[in-house]
Amino acid sequence: MLRVVITAIIAAGIAGAVLYYIISRDAAIQQSQQQEIASLNNQLTTLQAENENLKTALAKVQAEEQNLSAQNDALSKAIAQYKATGKMPALNLPYPPK
Repeated sequence: MLRVVITAIIAAGIAGAVLYYIISRDAAIQQSQQQEIASLNNQLTTLQAENENLKTALAKVQAEEQNLSAQNDALSKAIAQYKATGKMPALNLPYPPK
């Protein structure tokens, strides 16, 4: 009978040690995952800010491209008119950038 009690105590001790190990390991994994989530949230915020800056820069580039395209069309028409009439048409274009 004493052997059964000692065996039960030893088994309960082993089970308790295994349970403690599992719980502490899960807590460490959870803490690691929380740190990773915080890091990923910081990266997300940084990338969102960079995305907004790039969208603004893209809008500026597209506006300039449209402006240059309109100027190019006006110059093409002026060249065609000059070739047809021999007279330089009056153009109101801004000076080119330096």
